[in-house]
Amino acid sequence: MSNQVEFEIEGDVAVIRLQRPEALNALNQQMWGALGKAVRRLQDETELRCAILTGSGRAFCVGADLKETPWQGATESDNRQRIERNQQQLCRDMIAAPVPIIVAINGYAVGGGLELTLAADIRIAGEGSEFWLPETAIGRFLTSGASILLPRLVGLGQAKRLIYTGERIDAEQALRIGLVDEVVPIADLALRAKNMAQQIAANSPVSVGLAKSVLNRVNLPELENALALETDALIATYDSGYVDAGVRAFADRGAKGGPR
Repeated sequence: MSNQVEFEIEGDVAVIRLQRPEALNALNQQMWGALGKAVRRLQDETELRCAILTGSGRAFCVGADLKETPWQGATESDNRQRIERNQQQLCRDMIAAPVPIIVAINGYAVGGGLELTLAADIRIAGEGSEFWLPETAIGRFLTSGASILLPRLVGLGQAKRLIYTGERIDAEQALRIGLVDEVVPIADLALRAKNMAQQIAANSPVSVGLAKSVLNRVNLPELENALALETDALIATYDSGYVDAGVRAFADRGAKGGPR
C-alpha cells in the first residue's frame, strides 16, 4: 500500500486513511491508484464486516490535486481511460464493496473529496467540516457518480443549487439537507465511526451484505449511464479555455494555506 493511503485492520473493521495532510489529502495520480487498491482489498479480506474511510490532518479530502495537469497534452482516449481508471472505477468499487463503508469526514470535503463521500454507505461529519463543489467555478464537471448519488441524498433541487453555485456549506447545513447522516464533535469522530462500524459488524454479515447489494441495485439502476455521461462531460471541459485559468486560480488559493 502507498504511504499516501493507509490500510489497517482492527478486528473485523478496516480503516482506510488518506495520508497526505500537507496537501489537505488532495488526490494525485499515485494516490488515486492506492485508494482504489485499498477499496478493492475489501473484497479479499473475508473476515471484515465493515470499513471506515477518513483523512489525516485538518481535511478529509480536497479532491484532485490541481497542481497535476494530466489532461494537458493527452489524447481524448488517454483522458477517458484515466478518468475511468481513477474516479469512475473507485465509485464502482465503493458501491460494490461487500461490506458497508462509513466515511468519517474530518474537515474539508471539496470537489472530488465530497464526491468520495457520496459513494459511501454512511457519512459522519465532524463539527467544523465544510463541503462544496467548485467544479463550475473552475470549469470542470462532476464525476465519481455524483450526478446520480448527490440528488439521491439531497433531492434534485438542492443538488442543482450546490452544483450551479459552488456554495460552501457547513456540517450542520449538510445534516439538514441530508448530505451527511450525523454530526459529532471532531474529537469524537473517530470513536463514533468505530462504534457504528462495530455495531454493524455485530450483525449477520450475510444479511448486511445482501442489504447493501439490494439497496444499491434498486436505488442506483442508472449508475453506469451516469458515469458514462459524466466522463463525456468532463472531457468536454478540457477543450474550454476557462478550465486552465480556473484550475490555476483554485490551486493557487490552496497553496496559500487551504481552500479559502
